[in-house]
Amino acid sequence: MNRAVLIVGFVMFVAMMGSNIPAPLYELYRVHFASTTFVMTAVFASYPIALVATLLAFARLPDRIGRRPVLVIGIIAAALGSLAFLAAQSIALLFVGRVFAAVALGAFGAAGPPALVELDAAHDRRRAALVATFAFSLACGVAPFMSGVLAVTTPWPLTAPFAAQLVLCVLAFASLHFVPETRPARSGSEERAAPLTPPARRVFVAAMLTSGIVWWLASLFISILPAFVATLLGARSPAVQGALALIVFVVSPLAQVAGRRIRDRFAARAGLIGTVIALAAILGAVPAHSLALFALASIAAGIAHGLGFLGAQSAVNRIAPPAVRARLSARFYAVTYVWIGAAVLAIGALTTRIGLYEALGTVAAIISVAALVLAAVWPRSEPAPA
Repeated sequence: MNRAVLIVGFVMFVAMMGSNIPAPLYELYRVHFASTTFVMTAVFASYPIALVATLLAFARLPDRIGRRPVLVIGIIAAALGSLAFLAAQSIALLFVGRVFAAVALGAFGAAGPPALVELDAAHDRRRAALVATFAFSLACGVAPFMSGVLAVTTPWPLTAPFAAQLVLCVLAFASLHFVPETRPARSGSEERAAPLTPPARRVFVAAMLTSGIVWWLASLFISILPAFVATLLGARSPAVQGALALIVFVVSPLAQVAGRRIRDRFAARAGLIGTVIALAAILGAVPAHSLALFALASIAAGIAHGLGFLGAQSAVNRIAPPAVRARLSARFYAVTYVWIGAAVLAIGALTTRIGLYEALGTVAAIISVAALVLAAVWPRSEPAPA
């Protein structure tokens, strides 16, 4: 694995850190601004909604101007998002910060995975998928844990995490100087070519839906579940809530490394089935009044997320023709975040009507059925690499 691959992985890690630092702080913001749970849910959900729009806007950009310029745009947006949170004197600036975080990840979702494939000396699509999924997953755990710890150990709980993120952004921006451009030359015939064959298209659709489901499960630990743990299980410390998220996103990359030789289809199906198991354990923790069961659910969620996301990302890397690699990567992440945004908003809206536990149970039941159906119909034939 060469230096440029590691740098791109690090920069993707930093960008994803910025989008997840606020996770254990939403309750503090709600109290600080005398707001409601639904408004704070809307702040969280503004991120996936803005991210989908950004991904669609960036879909063709890395194929036109190159991978590195788009990565530079992404890290600048990540820094601006942290600055918005640092300066936040109202909820409006929280929305601004989330939008900049969405622009950052939109840039990296479109340009990052294609750059990793092309920077790898052997163009190893599975290894590139492992770097991307490892960077994104680990950041999702480290960020809320870091901000949760800083929230209880420093006098500046709402600013210290974002100051640390700004330092990382500066380092990431400087490191991109050492990443060469990898945009492949395209001919007119490549531009007009149909991007996917029908078998590849079926795999692509299954991969997008799988990624959406397992990322929705993981996103619960940095959106709804901190309030869930605080309200229903009595664990109100931001550090404890951050630690539960850390379990998911430490187990996830470990599961990815352990499962790196599993075929894409089997990894994706294992992730979908694991999602159902994790959701059942989360919902069972409340009547059992068991934080330990919730911790076990975190482990199950980490395994499900790791295997499911690795299988999905690897499948997309494998079937994507070079001429449209960034475009397909952007669509892949767009669908992922549509799932996240829609499901999280549904829980937030239902919570005001029927309560948090019942809302989570309703949406979890729907997602579980979808996961089991998708696991059963995942395409059996896997196209050869493009």
